[in-house]
Amino acid sequence: MKKLYIAFIAVFLAVCVIPSLGFLLFPTTETTENRAMSAAPRLTQEDGSPNASFFRDFENWFNERMGLRNELVSADAKIQSAVFAESSVGGVVRGTGGWLYYSSTLDDFRGTSVLSGRDLFCLAENFSVVRDWLEARDISFVLTVPPNKNTLYGEHMPYYDSVTVSDDHSAVLLGPLLAERGINYVNLFDLLSSDGRTLYLRRDSHWNSDGACLAYDAVMDALERPHAAYDGADVSYERTRDGDLNRMLYGFYGPYEENAVYPLPGAWTYDREGADVEDGWIVTEAPGAEGTLLMFRDSFANTLIPFLSEEFGTACYSKGMPNALERYADAWDPDCVVIEKVERNISEYLSGPPVLTPAETDAPRDITIADTDTRIEVSVSENDVNYLAFTGTVDSARVTEDTRILVSVGDRTYPAYMTGGNGFLLYLKAADVNGPSAAVRVYAVSDGGALLALYGELTLPGGAGAP
Repeated sequence: MKKLYIAFIAVFLAVCVIPSLGFLLFPTTETTENRAMSAAPRLTQEDGSPNASFFRDFENWFNERMGLRNELVSADAKIQSAVFAESSVGGVVRGTGGWLYYSSTLDDFRGTSVLSGRDLFCLAENFSVVRDWLEARDISFVLTVPPNKNTLYGEHMPYYDSVTVSDDHSAVLLGPLLAERGINYVNLFDLLSSDGRTLYLRRDSHWNSDGACLAYDAVMDALERPHAAYDGADVSYERTRDGDLNRMLYGFYGPYEENAVYPLPGAWTYDREGADVEDGWIVTEAPGAEGTLLMFRDSFANTLIPFLSEEFGTACYSKGMPNALERYADAWDPDCVVIEKVERNISEYLSGPPVLTPAETDAPRDITIADTDTRIEVSVSENDVNYLAFTGTVDSARVTEDTRILVSVGDRTYPAYMTGGNGFLLYLKAADVNGPSAAVRVYAVSDGGALLALYGELTLPGGAGAP
C-alpha cells in the first residue's frame, strides 16, 4: 500500500511539473488569435511605482506561452469535432462537409436582425450624402457589399442553426433603394450566386481567389476603367490556404485548403517595407499605371488588393471606421473612391458614417412650424478634432419611414446623416463655423412636406472657427 501511495504522489508531482517543463522545453511563441501576445510582466511601472497588476500580468503571460498550448487547443477542437460534431470555439460554427462559419453571421442568416424600413431608408440616404459629396469633386464612387458566406452557401449550416425567422437580408433589401438614388452599387449577391463555382473558402469566412477576381472585375467595370481581365487565364491551384476560421478552431494544425493562384503581373509594390494586406492603412504604387484609388474596406479586400493595385498608379486602402473620407480625399486627391463592407457589418454606416462636410443644399421654402421634442447638441468630434459633430433626435412623432433631416447652421443648410430611427448627425469643419455660437435649424422633410422642427442659438465648443 505504501508503494502505491508513493507511486500516486510521484505521478501527481510529475503532472504538476509537466507544464513547467513544457514551458522551458517547448514554449508557445506564436498565438493563433488575431492579436499580439502579452508583454512580459514588470515589477514596476514606468514611473517607478510598484505594478499592482504584476501577478495578473504574469498569469496572462505564462498561460499564453504554456508548452504545447496550440497543440492542446487543436487536439481539443478535433476531439469535439469528431466525437460531438461541435465547435470548441464560440466564434465558429461547424457546418457539414468541413464547412466553417462565423457565428457573428447567425442573426443575418436566421433573419432575426433585418433592418427596419426606416433604417434601410436612412442607410441609403447616408450613401447618397457620400455620393453627392464625391460628385461635387468629380470623383467616381462605387459601393459594394460582399455577402456573408452562409447567405450564399447556407446549405452547409448545421441543423441546429438552420431555423430561420425570415429569408430577408438587410443588404439585399438595401440594393433597390440604392438603385432608386442612382448610387453606383455593385450587386455581389446576384453576381456570385449566379456563378456555378464555389466562390468562398470552406474553412475561411471570405471568398476564394475566384470570388475575389469576379468582384475585382465588377468593381473596375462599375468605375468604367480599362483593366486586365483574367477569363481563361492559366490558373493553378495550391493547397496553402490556412483559413481564419480554420486557425480560430484548430490553431496551426487544421487542414489546409486549396485555392486558386492567378497569374498577376506583380508590377505593384507597397510604399514601405514590411507592409501587409492586414494593415489598417496601406498605400501601393504601380509604375506605368494611372490614377489614384481610395478604398475603404474590410478584410474581404485582402484578396482584392493584388488585383486592384495593378491598375492604379497609387492605391490607398483604409480599414478605419468611421471612414476619414474628406481628410484622405484632401490628402490624396483620388480619381475613384470605393467603399467595400461585408453584409454583416453594413449597418455600421448608420452609426458611423464617413467624416465629411456634406454638399450644401437649399433650405425648404414651404414649411410648417411646430413646437416639437427635437433636440440637438454640438461637440468636438471624437473621430477627428478638426470637425464639430452636430447630433440629435427629431421628435419621433414627426418622423415617417421616408423622412429626411436637414440642418441649417448660420446661413448654410446641409443634409444630415441619419443614424437610424429619429437620430441624425452632421459633421462640419470647425474652421468653417464662425463665432462663439450659431443659429441652428432642424428640418424634417418627407413627401408630406417640410417641418421646422427646431430653431435656436447653439453655443459652439471653444468658440469654434474664426471670430
